[in-house]
Amino acid sequence: MVFIATSYGLSIALSLIIGLTGGHESPLIGFGYLSMFLPAIAVLIVNFAMNERPRVHWDRFPLHYLPLALFLMPAVLHAVMLPLMIAVQGGLRWQDWLTPLGDGLYHTPVARGWGTLTLPELLGHIAFNAVIGVVFTSFLAFFEEIGWRAWLLPRLEDRMGARRAVVLTSIIWALWHVPFELSGILHIDGISPLTLALTFPLGTIASGLILGWLWLRTESIWLAAIAHGALNNWGQYAFKYMQDSANPNTDLAVLTAGSLAMLAVGALLLWRGHSARNASTGSTAAARLAGR
Repeated sequence: MVFIATSYGLSIALSLIIGLTGGHESPLIGFGYLSMFLPAIAVLIVNFAMNERPRVHWDRFPLHYLPLALFLMPAVLHAVMLPLMIAVQGGLRWQDWLTPLGDGLYHTPVARGWGTLTLPELLGHIAFNAVIGVVFTSFLAFFEEIGWRAWLLPRLEDRMGARRAVVLTSIIWALWHVPFELSGILHIDGISPLTLALTFPLGTIASGLILGWLWLRTESIWLAAIAHGALNNWGQYAFKYMQDSANPNTDLAVLTAGSLAMLAVGALLLWRGHSARNASTGSTAAARLAGR
């Protein structure tokens, strides 16, 4: 409870600072990135007060789970959201600069700093941007995962079993984001903070189920951070190159559909009755997971 209370207190404090100075238009909005460090800070506070450390095995990195960490959640989201967007809009509306001009070249926006490119050069820039993006977001996600998957989840698992612990951790994690949604730290143009706070937790819970399942299978902080970072950066990657929707409610509906799909996948993974975690963990908690 000390960790949860500390994490929520830090979340509310940061959100008040941003919210009271202008929300998503606040001159301090850049400090919103600090939100992802707060769970790790809460762990440090709890460790100082109670001498309890996160359960991290730094050497655990089962490579055969890496493709799932990188691609599972982004693939599920795109598989649902892209066809739905095509159905709603009658097609995918890419940004104008993704169409070559008469010279056969792609004239990218000045703000991107890419200049005028051939098709191979454009694809190279997009791929490089994707790699750098997931590295950066995974770095930030690492500090969140220290708190949620490496500290809270194992302790709840000891008390109530693996599956219930994953569900409860996911709910607590989702509600921890609500102050960020209300304050404007998390923002979608055209969507009110209240609407976002009422709808966004569904996707967070869904991703929490998948992240929790991945942690149970691997107990790897690295893979949890990579999966979290891939979700944040690649989860809607195609939409970064599309024109803004004329109806933000359409975007919200598409995003909600993607969240429901992830919820289904997370529930399936968690409840399908795995008899053991990854063999490399050697964890006796696998027997508890199989018996529930």
